[in-house]
Amino acid sequence: MRNLRLLIAYDGSRYHGWQHQPGLPTVEGRLVEVLSPITQTRVALTVAGRTDAGVHARGQVANFRTDSGVPAEQLRRAANSRIGADVLIRRIDEVPETFSARFDALAKHYRYTLWADADKPPYWEAPYCFHWYRPLEIEPMSLAARHLVGEHDFKSFETTGGQPRRSTICNVMRLDVTRNREHVWLDVEGDRFLYNMVRNLVGTLLEVGRGRLAPDDVPAVVDARDRAAAGPTAPPHGLTMMRVAYDEARAAPEGPTGPPQP
Repeated sequence: MRNLRLLIAYDGSRYHGWQHQPGLPTVEGRLVEVLSPITQTRVALTVAGRTDAGVHARGQVANFRTDSGVPAEQLRRAANSRIGADVLIRRIDEVPETFSARFDALAKHYRYTLWADADKPPYWEAPYCFHWYRPLEIEPMSLAARHLVGEHDFKSFETTGGQPRRSTICNVMRLDVTRNREHVWLDVEGDRFLYNMVRNLVGTLLEVGRGRLAPDDVPAVVDARDRAAAGPTAPPHGLTMMRVAYDEARAAPEGPTGPPQP
C-alpha cells in the first residue's frame, strides 16, 4: 500500500468548497472523480484544511493510500490532463505510511488580498481580491494585528455552523498587513483555524483601518468570546491558502524528489 501526498492549487470560484457534497461541484469531488479511474481504486483524500466555497489555494496538501503501481509523476500528468483549467496538481510524492496531511500539519499560511482603491481592480485580478473602495489606514491595522498574534481564545472570530470544536484556542504565529500601491495583503499563519476565522480577523482589521475600531480595542474583542464583538466576515474570494508546513524530517518523500515547495 502506497501513501501519496499531493500539492494542489485551485481557483475556488466555481466550487462549493473543498469537501465533497452530493450534486455540487467541489475540489475534493473533482479530484476523486479524476484520480479514481487512473488508479482503479476509489480514492479517499485526507486534506490539510477544508477551504470554503469561493476560497482559492496555491499550496493545499492532501494524501491518499492506494495499491496502484502508477508512478507518481505519471499519475500527476494523467490527472492534470483530465481535471480542467481551475485545478492543478503541482506535485505528487510517495511519503511514509504514517503521514497524514491533516494531523501532521504544523501550521497553515493564508493570504487575504484587498484591492484598496477607488477604481475597481482589472478583470484578471477581480476574482482573487476584495475591492475596498473606501479610505483605509494600514498602520492602525498593523498595530491591531499585534494584539492577535500568539495563543488566544478566538471564539469571537468563529462563525457558527462549522464543525464543533472542543477548544477555540489557537496559536496565531504571525499576522502581517502590508501594502503595495493598490494591493493590501493580510498574511495569517497559525497552527489551526476556526470556521471562517481568517475572514473574520480580516473583517475586524478592516473596521480598524476605516476608523470604526481603535487598535487598542482589539484585546476587548478577543476577551468577549462573542462573535457580535468582532467585525463582519470578509468575502471568500479574497482568501487563498498559500502553504501548509510540516516536519519534513518525518514527512519527507520516499525517494530523491524532496519535499514539495509551494
